[in-house]
Amino acid sequence: MKTIKNIFLAMLIILTISCTSDDYHEEVPDLEQTQLRVIGKGTAVAQLKIINNPDTGQPIEAFCFLMELINAETGEIIGTLEDCDMGTTENSDGTLISKIVTKFIITNEGSIISRGDVLQKPIGDERFSTEFTPFEDNIVEITGDFEGMKGRTTLIGEVDLSQFDQNIITFNCNFTIDLETH
Repeated sequence: MKTIKNIFLAMLIILTISCTSDDYHEEVPDLEQTQLRVIGKGTAVAQLKIINNPDTGQPIEAFCFLMELINAETGEIIGTLEDCDMGTTENSDGTLISKIVTKFIITNEGSIISRGDVLQKPIGDERFSTEFTPFEDNIVEITGDFEGMKGRTTLIGEVDLSQFDQNIITFNCNFTIDLETH
């Protein structure tokens, strides 16, 4: 019985010392978060381009639309936005799902490229609401001041497809870009 008590006391002392002796000294990195709220706005003509498909890594033909990129808080033009449609599927209920690669080019700061499956719902007069909220990071490439960051972009807005037969779309799309770096 005395041996069991001694073993128990020895284990208790060892556990107490090991629990109070904190060998973990690695600092937790500071998480830097940045949020950009921007608007892609304007009437744009489709341009057929070859882009890199982020899903497969292969070149693909896409219809790309170039428009002004506006700071949502100040209303200032801060660059350009290129929205490239890699393919759109029309559903039986009239909604559309478009595989989109969006490139935000912010003058003198860099670029952010994201990928999303955008839902478009008809709202009348050949206009569609647009939305995309990813469940995981959807930014596929970053340059300039944004290098080393990762994150996601969300979209809510509207497109006018009344001139789509002439390859023209009018955009009014609000994007939120959430970035973080360690």
